[in-house]
Amino acid sequence: MNTFVPLNELKEKIDLQDYHEVWLTTSERWPQDPETSERMCLWRANRGWTDDVKIDEDFFQNLPRLWVVVDSLNDGAAIQRVEQAVTERTNKLAVPGEFRPEEKHALPCGSEKNTDLRS
Repeated sequence: MNTFVPLNELKEKIDLQDYHEVWLTTSERWPQDPETSERMCLWRANRGWTDDVKIDEDFFQNLPRLWVVVDSLNDGAAIQRVEQAVTERTNKLAVPGEFRPEEKHALPCGSEKNTDLRS
């Protein structure tokens, strides 16, 4: 699940407990499109998991992501505002995570076929 939010709505409308990652992007295009090069993972939650269930990388790819739309990924002031807002929310909600984590590569799907499933 992907949720897009403009920069000015980040503080008041978002409960970061509902999201696994916060990404920055320059458009509301489908973020998994290979042409979408203007994106950056800003924050990833550190979730605590129990040992009774085996969790693989496919599971993490299906967790909800919050996409914050900014004018440019080179706009340091805008990125700083997003980081500050995320820091405030995570501290208030006590959600542990890391900023600017390494981007994980998408795992191949069963048939390796490039199928657009959007309706």
